[in-house]
Amino acid sequence: MGWKAVRDHYRIEHLVQVTSAGICIGSPYIHNIIVISLDRGEIVRRWGTPHDGSLGRYLDEMDADPFKLADLVAQADVFERSMSVFTYEGGDIVEKQCEELGYPNVTHDGCMQYENTFSPDAGLVRVWAIDSAKAGIEWMTEAVENAQRDLRERVERLNQRKADLEKLQGEASA
Repeated sequence: MGWKAVRDHYRIEHLVQVTSAGICIGSPYIHNIIVISLDRGEIVRRWGTPHDGSLGRYLDEMDADPFKLADLVAQADVFERSMSVFTYEGGDIVEKQCEELGYPNVTHDGCMQYENTFSPDAGLVRVWAIDSAKAGIEWMTEAVENAQRDLRERVERLNQRKADLEKLQGEASA
């Protein structure tokens, strides 16, 4: 995957994580200031310009040798150690590996270890997953009820418009 190779090679001091968008370089507030595609190893997002300081240095070095960036992204990352950490995805408790536990560290596959979703204690993660599922059911139940109410109102309005048209057409032919 190469996220660690990129981080180490460019001496990136910002947070680095992998999302569906690619390798994201950012801060606790903006996680995707710079985004590098995983498939092509190219910079696909540059948030704001011009960049100076560390962000500017990263971009300058990456732009200076785009082939090197692509090679780094294609590399398999090498880790000094592997410790188990758990998270959840839907109804599954997932074990991942990391070098260091806790935020702002990432798992070997590049996932940011947020304090409320990653723990070395699988039992605690199960409690979080259950709480999340319950909250999701509550939220979705309310959303379905609102959608059903909105649909009933729209059907009533549609039926009223049909009745209006029928009345108007009946009066026109009389």
